Amino acid sequence: MSQGLRAGLLALLYLLCSPLAADDRFRVPVTGVRAALGEISQLTRVQGGIEAVSAPEIVGKVAAEIEEVLVDEGDRVEAGQLLARLDDEAFRLDKEGAQADIRRLQVLLQNQRDNLERDRSLIGKKLISEAQLDDARSAVEQTQAQLAQARSLLDKARYQLSHTRILAPIGGEIQNRSVSRGDYVNPNSPNSRALFQIVDVDHLRARLFFPEDLARRIARGTPATLIRDGARVETRIAKTLPMLDSGTRALEALADFDNLPGWQPGESVAAEVVLARHQRAVVVPEAVLVQRPAGLVVYRLEGDKAREVAVTTGIRQDDRVEILSGVGKGDLLALDGASYLSDGAAVEIKGETP
Repeated sequence: MSQGLRAGLLALLYLLCSPLAADDRFRVPVTGVRAALGEISQLTRVQGGIEAVSAPEIVGKVAAEIEEVLVDEGDRVEAGQLLARLDDEAFRLDKEGAQADIRRLQVLLQNQRDNLERDRSLIGKKLISEAQLDDARSAVEQTQAQLAQARSLLDKARYQLSHTRILAPIGGEIQNRSVSRGDYVNPNSPNSRALFQIVDVDHLRARLFFPEDLARRIARGTPATLIRDGARVETRIAKTLPMLDSGTRALEALADFDNLPGWQPGESVAAEVVLARHQRAVVVPEAVLVQRPAGLVVYRLEGDKAREVAVTTGIRQDDRVEILSGVGKGDLLALDGASYLSDGAAVEIKGETP
């Protein structure tokens, strides 16, 4: 630094720190800004991953050969859509046999009931014995039990027949197809595997990881903004896991959202999470704060004078700061040039910043 420049700076510091700084013959040019009421939030930024809320694996429920496969990996499907068809001949025969057995038993039961009514009239005339009446009553009860069993077999046959059509339980995209036409599905086999996996890509979940010191400040309903590749999605924390991760000591929180940006499960995502939000806070630009040996101060502009005011601060968001004490709504504060001021300094206000 040249001697001339050093001398100039020393002279400026002398003027600012000397009584001349409070003299009208020397005015420090400043711009002003007014403290205003506004909303301010304390944010934290964390990382996480995107998951599918629903990604069911579809398994076969009856043993049969696969007759037709109608979808492939990557295909989009709707809920209830037919994915594959199994050979259903054996189950149709079981159904028809159960229906025939029911009809036979219904006819038999009606005849037995007629016989029972006739025997009841004869017993009063002492034309048959009590043992014969008991036999007629037992026959009706046995047939009723057989009919109930036949109806149960019909329900089972219908159930098995319905599961020869493999349907999509949800809408989404096929993540995995592990079978082909001609494969034999046996759900009772220890080596049985899922036929398909479907991923719901329209309704996703962000799994976010918070450091241990923030764990108690994250709760259900906490606002969060998910960010990836410039796209932003507004959501809220849906739930938090009850235990911290044993290795990282991180809290895992889940935030569900509709996949409007077209993100994919498995991708990473950042999140801005609101830790606190004050609706009617006294807010000023951060540039009005000046660090002095006694602490943070601002300079309130009163006419052509600057008054040093000690302040306490709260939430900081971007370039704005919440003032908890020392400044009120509407106070005009020095902005540009504030760092050159001292208490009582004469100022020349060049304008106000909106």
